[in-house]
Amino acid sequence: MKTIEKILKGGAFCIALLSVTFCAKENAGSGSGDGGKEKTPIYITDRANCFVVAPGAYVAIDPCKGNSKDNVDFDSVGLVWEDNTNLVTSVSSKDGKIVVAFAAEEEGNAVVCAINGADTTWSWNFWVLSDIVKDIPVSDGTNSATFMDRNIGALSYSAYNEKSIGNVYQWGRKDPWAGLNYEGGLKKMYRFADEVTRDLQYLTAEVKNNISNAIAHPMTHYSQQYSVSPNGNYSWLSTEFNSTEIAAADTLWNNEGKKTIYDPCPAGYKVASQADWNIVKAYAATPADTTKIIDPSYVVPKEISDKWQEKYVYQYSKQVQFRGGWFGPLTIMVGGEISHTLGIAKNVQANQPTAEIWTANIDPNFKASKNNFRAYACVLNASWVTADNYLKMGNLNTASGLNLAHELPVRCVKE
Repeated sequence: MKTIEKILKGGAFCIALLSVTFCAKENAGSGSGDGGKEKTPIYITDRANCFVVAPGAYVAIDPCKGNSKDNVDFDSVGLVWEDNTNLVTSVSSKDGKIVVAFAAEEEGNAVVCAINGADTTWSWNFWVLSDIVKDIPVSDGTNSATFMDRNIGALSYSAYNEKSIGNVYQWGRKDPWAGLNYEGGLKKMYRFADEVTRDLQYLTAEVKNNISNAIAHPMTHYSQQYSVSPNGNYSWLSTEFNSTEIAAADTLWNNEGKKTIYDPCPAGYKVASQADWNIVKAYAATPADTTKIIDPSYVVPKEISDKWQEKYVYQYSKQVQFRGGWFGPLTIMVGGEISHTLGIAKNVQANQPTAEIWTANIDPNFKASKNNFRAYACVLNASWVTADNYLKMGNLNTASGLNLAHELPVRCVKE
């Protein structure tokens, strides 16, 4: 298995991530990403849903179903979204491969899809980075894990940089969306020059398995409307969980510790489990960053205060903003919970602002509870120090049960 560093040094930095929805059809450009000069794309042999590449890369991938040996059928390709209008210069196909060209000196994320007739059959996330994603080993003396230094899609690993937040996912889905900013506002996405947004679709009581529909519509945020049925707890996956659906959901991101076909991480990595995060918690029993987490110049934007009343800004102060921070060797960025309303992430401006990341596991306490089915998230709170008037890092909770429809960032560990 190629490592990220080897691929980058070879000319194309790869990671595999998936994400689809309605696609813009094939954009026939030069395909070179360098002003039209003809050249041969670098063929990435790894199979995953996310590929990390360097700016200016010109690459070809197989139309793979994640890390499986299977390919999807397609007769055209398209761009689902990019978070930088200058990022993708062309999307095309050749000899059964999907070919993508990226502009020089531009970073960001893009999702490219395969189309068969009118149907999107699969999609892949390209994570375009100038630097190298580093491996961070942690150990509790008995168990160990090797984490990526940043969330999927993040362009930085600094604890005080919006670019460190990365992409967001509904739990168990392979398809990401561009993340959010410090205020909890949703990051903009584009299809070449045109801005695109998530669709919001509420499931009806008849939906029992929404996986194939979610693959075909990667730009759609699905959620059950709780008033429709007491089952599902705002899940995107099903409105009527029974033992079969619960068993299937349990393996979406965690097949007995092995990587799954829906895993959004690059080749050689998988979504970090609750057990992995428990190692981090034991490794760093005391948060490394207990200093002030405050931006004295920060003022809550009007569009934010209009949606979330000023009381949601911690201690009623317009000059306090939780950025996230270091927990042991890892940054855990403000994430809140992007919910079914999609207007803004919850708990970013809340009285207890939170940095949240999905784990690979469902909440075992809810396995037998059809009307409250949840997955585990890893949550880092900020707490207020009254005496000195500042925010500091709180404890790491690796077992916070959240419904599947929320969108959160994802962190990968080595397989």
